[in-house]
Parts: sequence; C-alpha cells; structure tokens
Amino acid sequence: MRIWYQSLIPEGSNPGYFDGLSERASQIARAGVEVHFAGMPADVYGGRVAADVVIYPYMIALHKQFILDNALRAQAQGYEVFAIGSLQDPGLEEARSLLDIPVVGYGEAAMHFSCLMASRFAVLVFQPGFDQMMDRRIAELGLGERAIPTVLVDAAFADVGRGLKDPAELVERFSAAARIAIARGAEAVIPGQLYLSEAMARAGVTRIDEAPIIDGLTATLKMAEAMADFKRAGISVTRRGYTHARPSEDMVKHARAIHGRSPV
Repeated sequence: MRIWYQSLIPEGSNPGYFDGLSERASQIARAGVEVHFAGMPADVYGGRVAADVVIYPYMIALHKQFILDNALRAQAQGYEVFAIGSLQDPGLEEARSLLDIPVVGYGEAAMHFSCLMASRFAVLVFQPGFDQMMDRRIAELGLGERAIPTVLVDAAFADVGRGLKDPAELVERFSAAARIAIARGAEAVIPGQLYLSEAMARAGVTRIDEAPIIDGLTATLKMAEAMADFKRAGISVTRRGYTHARPSEDMVKHARAIHGRSPV
C-alpha cells in the first residue's frame, strides 16, 4: 500500500520535521505500507510561515490548488490513498470528489477517532484565528455536540518549532491548555496543527489527567489504511448528492486548462 501524505509546510523549509515524520510513519504504519511525504512549493508563503497565511480564506482558497494538483498526481502515480496532513483539512472535499482513490484528512480522522475514545473532545491550536476556523470545521463535520469550543495554547509557531527539539516548556504550555479544556468537559484532546501534534508525540505525551491525546499522524495513517482496505473490498465513497459528485475527466481537463493549471 502506498500513501501520499500532503503537508502545508513548504518542501525544503524544515528537513528535520519531514525526517521525523518519515521515521515515525515507519513505526506507525503496518508492514508493507509506504508513506510519501510531500510539502507545498518552496516560497509559496512569500517568506512567511504557513500558520500566518492559511488563516486567511482567500489565501487558502488559492493554495488549495497545489494540494489538488498533488491529489491528481498521487492518483496518476498509483498511490492508493491521498492524505491531507493539516488539521483544517484544506481541499478534502474537493479532492474526495475528484479522485477515485480514498482521500483522508488529519482533522476529520482525529475527530472521529476521538469520538471512539470519548464522549466529548477538544481541539487545541496555537495560532489566533485557528480557533474560529476549527470551530467552523467541527460544525461542518456535524460534530458540534461532541466537541467543546477550541482552546488556544499560549505558544507561537517559533515556540512549537523549538518544542520539536526541546519539548519541556511547550509540554507545560500544552498541558495547561489541555487542563482548561478538560475542566470545560473535554474527555479527549486533539493537538493541532500537526506541527504541535508532532511535538507532543515526540515528547511522549499520550495522556493528560486520564484524557487521551490523539496523535494526528497515527490517526491519519490508520484511517488511510482502513479506507484503502474498504476500497479493496469494493466499498468506496458515495457519488450521490453534491458533496461527493465526481466531474467527468474531460470537464476537469478543460477547467484546469482554462485556469492555467499544468498537466500532472
């Protein structure tokens, strides 16, 4: 089984981060599963970090096209699953309607696994704006009654980057935010974005006050494996209704040409 794992982090910008993902994936994925990690084009954010750009609706609407380009590329190259490794699941519905192979997202997968482990969950994010974004995403998935409002961790992008190497201070800040969520009724906690999830996973944080901490990479890869198994068994995504309706190949080809998207 081959899984294409798409990140919002630009390729080449943080080799240690991607190396760490690959190392952990080799421990998480079952035998025989190959995971290819792909980032966004270099300088896609104009020298800014992803978290400072994707909080703007117009910006993420534009940048989704790079994700969808790679979704088509993954299918053309024979991958069995396309995974979107970002908490807000950018391009998930579009890719799912576009491809014949399964498409999974970190946010959706982590939330559904949380529902298997707890009555109510909370998402913890470290960037202002992501809290509102995630509350909207939770509502879109119909999980509002299973979640409490998203909680902000007192940390910036640079703090999380340092926490990947020296986690003590970040773990303390994350734990403080998690306890706020737990006091409000959360029984499971999802660290977002994946940058934060990776820092917690690499620090060995799996539980706080008996609340499980849902590892984003594990949730995404295990959901990808399960959906590939369903596909092999002949069970695949619906094509009824608007959300999952798949356009014809000639329609896609024409639209991509009109909008200047390169062939994949």
